[in-house]
Amino acid sequence: GRYLFFDPILSGDGTWSCASCHQPEKGFSDGLDRSIGIEEQTVNRSAPSLWNVAFLKLFFWDGRDSTLESQMQGPLFSEDEMGNTPEKLKTDLNASEAYLALFQQAFPQSNKNIELDEVYLAIAAFQSSLISLNSRYDQYAHGFHGALNKKEIEGMNVFRSFVARCAECHTPPLFTNQQ
Repeated sequence: GRYLFFDPILSGDGTWSCASCHQPEKGFSDGLDRSIGIEEQTVNRSAPSLWNVAFLKLFFWDGRDSTLESQMQGPLFSEDEMGNTPEKLKTDLNASEAYLALFQQAFPQSNKNIELDEVYLAIAAFQSSLISLNSRYDQYAHGFHGALNKKEIEGMNVFRSFVARCAECHTPPLFTNQQ
């Protein structure tokens, strides 16, 4: 999964990867209000963080998908995001000796060709490994009060306040009420 995540073979023109929008150094997001897709097109939404997606029940900003495997097909095959097709993705991966060998290791009972459900499962397995429940906030919440500085604690108090009401929807530990 991690190889695919960083490999532009996933996009229709070979220039874009999942990590183009889900950048590890930016919390597996891109920090933009609207993400940039294939051919530098601005898409309609921002890329959500992938941290802790293993614990989520719904995906996309509107909750229209309930599994990582089905969710990832949206950006993979969207014309303005990664611009690929199921047929081209399968053809490109099966033309790669490196991916054939990696998939044979990951799926030894499979036939010699890479199947799309194996691609989805591999990427979902990688995404499910992105667990971050030991942040400085988590440490603070578990009693280590030196984990946050004074300004961060002030910000957290505003976040939790009745005035801002952020925490009504963004509930710890995942900071979502999954609605």
